[in-house]
Amino acid sequence: MTHAAPGTPLPFEACDNFRELGGYQGLGGKHVKYGVFYRTPALANLHTPADLERFASLGVRTIFDFRSDPEKEQMPDPVFPGIRRVEAPAMLDASGSNVNFDLKSVFSSGERGIDEMLTWVEESYRNMPFGNPAYRSLFAAIAADETPVLFHCTAGKDRTGVAAALILLSLGVPREDAIRDYLITNECRARSRASLAAQLEPVLGAERANYYAGVIGGVRRESIEASLDAIEARYPNFETYLSAECGVTSEMLAHIRAQYLE
Repeated sequence: MTHAAPGTPLPFEACDNFRELGGYQGLGGKHVKYGVFYRTPALANLHTPADLERFASLGVRTIFDFRSDPEKEQMPDPVFPGIRRVEAPAMLDASGSNVNFDLKSVFSSGERGIDEMLTWVEESYRNMPFGNPAYRSLFAAIAADETPVLFHCTAGKDRTGVAAALILLSLGVPREDAIRDYLITNECRARSRASLAAQLEPVLGAERANYYAGVIGGVRRESIEASLDAIEARYPNFETYLSAECGVTSEMLAHIRAQYLE
């Protein structure tokens, strides 16, 4: 079977930034299997017959939802019978508490609220990899072969982006390739950023709206590097990190690599 290049978005009609992790070269020159790990935005936009049919064809067994409760209330995922759903908020502050990433309330506070939210997000990038039960649960499901697995937040870029990078690195994908996968979000979400700018313009004016839409609706290399640098500063290698923070023993890691590299 011929596959698209790694990181290529799947052709959903109304759900942008829906991608998988297959195809990247990992440990020993092997490649991450296709059709196993799906990284997506919130699934509320999966409603057209074509999109629902395509989703069903993926054979997803487990869905991890990394969003806060207010986000889920605003955009609830569809119910997919037969798929295990795991509620696992993944945006944490320095104290380990979940960040309320509710854009509606943020926007109502104007520019001050947006700046505060961006500060939260940047702080969370440095904290998300540590003591995060969402990522520990995700790796437990992967090690237990509860795949294909789909994980998502609202836009599929921050909490989802860190999770995707951790999975790729666990499979021996080079750091730069994991970062490249993270940055593909900017290509996938051009339409969403334009829509966000239109929402913000009445409050902020056109110039500031475009700026904030680019920051909120896209991703920055500095953000994911903050996560990865924090891991490297705290642990001598990535395997030690996985064991300490994600509960992935050496035996589990060997199984994951044997199962999901080809």
